Amino acid sequence: MKIKTNTIITLENEERYVVLNETTYQKEVYFLVMGMDEKKEIIQTKVAILKQVKINDEIYVEKVTDSKLIIELTNLLKSQLSM
Repeated sequence: MKIKTNTIITLENEERYVVLNETTYQKEVYFLVMGMDEKKEIIQTKVAILKQVKINDEIYVEKVTDSKLIIELTNLLKSQLSM
C-alpha cells in the first residue's frame, strides 16, 4: 500500500499517526506525521518525521532520530506546506 497524505498509519508499537505531508530528500521519501489517539483524534503535540523503507516490495516506516536531519526536513516540509 502506498502511503500518502491523510493516510492513517499504525506502528508496531500501536502508535497511530496521520500523514500531513510527504517529501523526497536525497532520494529518500519522508513523511511529516501527527499522532492520533484511540478515538482517532489528533494529538497536536505529537509530531514526528518518518522515513519510508521498502523491503521486498513492502513499505515500512521508521522514525527519524538524527537531529540535524530532522531540522533540514522540518524546514523543507514547512516550506512546502506554506506554498
